[in-house]
Amino acid sequence: ISFLCDACGAKGDQAPYVCLQCDFMVHRGCTALPRVIHINRHDHRVSYTYPLGRPGEWKCGVCWEDIDWSCGAYLCSTCPNYALHSGCATRYHVWDRIELYGVPEEVEDTEPFKVNQDGTIAHFLHHGADLSLNKDGIALEKGILCGACVRPIGSHTFYSCSYTSFVLHETCANLPKKKRHFLSPKPLSLRYPNVSYVRSNI
Repeated sequence: ISFLCDACGAKGDQAPYVCLQCDFMVHRGCTALPRVIHINRHDHRVSYTYPLGRPGEWKCGVCWEDIDWSCGAYLCSTCPNYALHSGCATRYHVWDRIELYGVPEEVEDTEPFKVNQDGTIAHFLHHGADLSLNKDGIALEKGILCGACVRPIGSHTFYSCSYTSFVLHETCANLPKKKRHFLSPKPLSLRYPNVSYVRSNI
């Protein structure tokens, strides 16, 4: 039998589960779709929703193809326009295989620094002293490297410590401590190289 699965929106050609009263048909595999998951393409949890709901041009956050709004899909409650095909969201390299329904969501602190009242920052990489932002366009010598990317600071805007030679590109200083990436089903943690810094007049 050929049919369109109401749970995932994909076609099927094997015997489906059917509710004749509701004209509802689903793949056998779709009966076990997880309800709440975390994927490596998005920072928030996504929940299975049937039907997706409001009509419109829905694009899948994994394959970027259209999603049939009358079928089931995964939706982010924080980002209301972010949705995924059920099949795309549950791919092996996208989902970490952990069902999160009923599991309280822990809000992780991914901010790399705290801003002080005087405008300096307390960065998680540099303990014991605060960093000041330099926007004067001063070009530092080539030997002075960013403590994060280990590339020359050059004429880029940077943060510096008044007690040591430690400096950070402004861009590098703003990198979150944790990030989800499509190459890994698990979140990645930011790790900086272990470098010793000496006192300096920068």
